[in-house]
Amino acid sequence: MVLLGIDRINEPDTAALLSGGRLGVISAASGLASCMRFPIDILNEKFRVSAIFSPEHGPRGVAGPGERVPGGVDRATGLPVFSLFEDFISLDDSQAPISGSALSGIDRFVFEMQDVGSRYFTYVSTLFCVMRECGKRGVPLTVLDRPNPIGGVVEGCLPDQKNLSFIGMTEVPIRHGMTVGELARFYNGEYGLGCDLSVIELRGWRRDTYYDETGLPFVRPSPNLPTFESILLYNGTCMLAGTNVSEGRGTTLPFSMIGAEFIDPDALCRELSRCDLYGVAFSPAYFRPDFSKSAGKVLYGVQIHVTDKRALQPVRLGVTLIRTLQRMYPDDFSFNEPAPGGRYHIDLSTGNSDLRLSSDGADAIMQRWNTDAGAFAARTEKYRLYE
Repeated sequence: MVLLGIDRINEPDTAALLSGGRLGVISAASGLASCMRFPIDILNEKFRVSAIFSPEHGPRGVAGPGERVPGGVDRATGLPVFSLFEDFISLDDSQAPISGSALSGIDRFVFEMQDVGSRYFTYVSTLFCVMRECGKRGVPLTVLDRPNPIGGVVEGCLPDQKNLSFIGMTEVPIRHGMTVGELARFYNGEYGLGCDLSVIELRGWRRDTYYDETGLPFVRPSPNLPTFESILLYNGTCMLAGTNVSEGRGTTLPFSMIGAEFIDPDALCRELSRCDLYGVAFSPAYFRPDFSKSAGKVLYGVQIHVTDKRALQPVRLGVTLIRTLQRMYPDDFSFNEPAPGGRYHIDLSTGNSDLRLSSDGADAIMQRWNTDAGAFAARTEKYRLYE
């Protein structure tokens, strides 16, 4: 069984590190400790926690995607809650600082959140923003590390500078292949953040270990990632969020189903089955989202079944889905238009305009993108903590 950073807080060195003052805990109900309790509650009982700093979805994980996360008081602990999401969410102003009043009286930050292995999952953007502020203000940060649930494989492109945003603030591939502790080391080293950083490492985790092999209890890291399979597919099917095709939000199978009113399920299944996609199978799907895109409408599409998690290449899957839909439904499929003066969501999530503007097929795009991935893997070797 893998031993988490939060599981090691009773070890003398870790306990001494966290006992030295008032803690600001950056956490959410995205993962349990091995004892089946939330890290916020464990840290509050053992150490002097002054406040909780909340990411997207709130400290207890109940807010929807992009939903406002207000400050207040945490019901379980009675601690004040400051919303980092309110400070950091603007896609056009990712330099927003943590408000000074929230930082007053904090001697050390502790970051404890379960990532999903994706650049566009906002927890890693929150980590970057907090580290930047810690470096500016001289407040040390400790990361209690957690596994990358989809292993150490790297896949996808690095974002262009013009497409950096809160769903991709750093030059990291879509599937980054690192733990949050390793990402923190990378941020500090490559961006010169000057953060006084310490990482409480995992024990028993290897880069080829997936979450369902760790022996750890699974908790949805966000409301729309309710299963391990949805996390496996997220780096690919979340690209559909920037289109007029539903990515399954508002159903019981988000990111495992895609659909639209104009799709023929059987025809799409046949086309996708002819593509060079490994580790997945497709079945016809009919669904009606209760919220999010196309809420209340009956949609037609496919359900995606993971047949081999190690063979699955989710980024290639997402690119292939979009190119297939464009070819089959050229008059119906579209990318969502930005607000006046804004940027295309598809460009922000993928990191460039390849899918929107180029005519290249999936193979050519992935060849370019995975050149970036290989270079990133080599560049980050010195920041890795696990074999």
